[in-house]
Amino acid sequence: MMSRAHKIVEPQLYVYVDIQGEAVLAGMLALDDEGEQGFFAQFQYAQSYVDDPRAFALDPINLPLTDARRTFQTESRYETLGAIFDAAPDAWGRNVMRVDRDGADVREDEVLLKGRGMGVGALFFSASVLTPNMRRVYRLPETSEIDTLAGLLADIDAGIKPKGLYRDLLGSSWDIGGARPKTIVRDDAGEMWIAKFPRARDSYDRQRVEYANLSMARDIGMTVPDVRLIETPLGAVLMTRRFDRVQLPAAAGDEAVVARRHFLSGAALISPSPQIGKRELDSARGRATFSYARLADVIRRISSHPVKDLQELYARMVLNVAVHNTDDHLKNVGFLKDETGFSYRLSPLFDVVTQEGSSKHYLHLGAAGRESTFDNALSEYRRFGLRTETAAQSIIDRVKQVVKHRRDYYVQANVPQKEVERVEAALSAWRV
Repeated sequence: MMSRAHKIVEPQLYVYVDIQGEAVLAGMLALDDEGEQGFFAQFQYAQSYVDDPRAFALDPINLPLTDARRTFQTESRYETLGAIFDAAPDAWGRNVMRVDRDGADVREDEVLLKGRGMGVGALFFSASVLTPNMRRVYRLPETSEIDTLAGLLADIDAGIKPKGLYRDLLGSSWDIGGARPKTIVRDDAGEMWIAKFPRARDSYDRQRVEYANLSMARDIGMTVPDVRLIETPLGAVLMTRRFDRVQLPAAAGDEAVVARRHFLSGAALISPSPQIGKRELDSARGRATFSYARLADVIRRISSHPVKDLQELYARMVLNVAVHNTDDHLKNVGFLKDETGFSYRLSPLFDVVTQEGSSKHYLHLGAAGRESTFDNALSEYRRFGLRTETAAQSIIDRVKQVVKHRRDYYVQANVPQKEVERVEAALSAWRV
């Protein structure tokens, strides 16, 4: 129980972590997002979790696993308790819930519970205590239903509430992060994929362009998840295999168990203060918080292979310049816990979409701040563990060598020629 300005807020949710397919109680979360005081949350580890030899800190930087008596408080979903809210539905999932409730807002505890445990990472939530082997099985739509899903999500995007049996399919889209239409589907082999859908108001096919960008990233040598495109009457759907799920070996005759891998976003680990708004991105405090260099510092603290992860982070930054992905905020960088041990690795790459209308990146790149140029990306290479300018320049050259053939990748992704020209017009770094 917690007290906030003379208001008693009871613990509302049990926070569980998946450890090798077992639901393990990690702690209790109390929430208050009603009234004039705004958002407030408090988390406390369970004593049973502190005593469990399998237990690990849900965030090694901001939520150290030391004492069950310690409480962690926040007035922001990104500060201190970001590791917990990484598993929560984001803008799109919340939009789906509002449409389902005829426009009514949904309280934060309801948001977490509606997520059905399909959110990113190993955490999930319950209003009651679960048994260790309890599994709630929810139907996920199949890849064969993509056409139907495309129509449903287009309706939701337009504010139209689905009816009847179709409503049950919405559950698979409640958990997903980001602001664009997406859902989770299962293929014939039982593997989970995140499906990103088109929007009628898009000026170019973002799914095809992202597919091309990720294909370039793979050829550069980056860690990229399996991706493919599925055609629908409403446009292409980008399918990305979930990298935070793994099928555990099953005994003969038993059903395969899918275990969750713990995930942390860059936002959770950096834990930005809610007092730093977008208008302060270029202030000293904004630069110290929202930068690739700050992510590099995180890698040094938590990565089991910091040299490799630092080099890949640097290459990703350069790629974002090359394809003008200026929507490179901290939630679009992730880390996966090692399957054994307590350290982390940079997660596979995701959300690399060429952006129109934004000349600057969200994150600071170098001495020229958020300017989208290769020179700016080169300017502070030492922050990424690169000892010489030659080493940094070789990474930039490798990225440029692949991306200069980008039109071939657009053709392979079937991006219409008139849309290719719109994408090309956004690639400002190549004109400097």
